[in-house]
Amino acid sequence: MDALNALTSLRKGADDVTDTSAVRENDLRQAAQQFEAIFMRQMLKEMRKVNAIFESKDNPFNSDAGRMMQGLYDDALCDSLANQQSIGIAELLVKQLSAHRD
Repeated sequence: MDALNALTSLRKGADDVTDTSAVRENDLRQAAQQFEAIFMRQMLKEMRKVNAIFESKDNPFNSDAGRMMQGLYDDALCDSLANQQSIGIAELLVKQLSAHRD
C-alpha cells in the first residue's frame, strides 16, 4: 500500500510540474505580447510626432481632445495587433526565452 501511495504522490508531483510549466509558458507568452504592444506603441508615437510637424494649426482634428482620442485608438490598435501576433516579435521572444527550445 505504501508503494501505491508513493507512486500516486510522484505522479501528482509530475502533474504539478507540468501545470507549472504551462503557467510559466502562458505568463511568458503574455509578457512577450505586452512587450510587442509597447514596442508598437512607441513606434507609432514617434511616427505621429513626425506627422504633427506637417499639421496646420487650422486643422479641426489638431486639438487636445483629438490627440487624446488618437492616443486611445493607438493603444487599442497596438494591443489588438500584438494579440494577433502580427509582427512576430512576441513569438521570437517566446522562442528565445522558453526553457523548452525546439
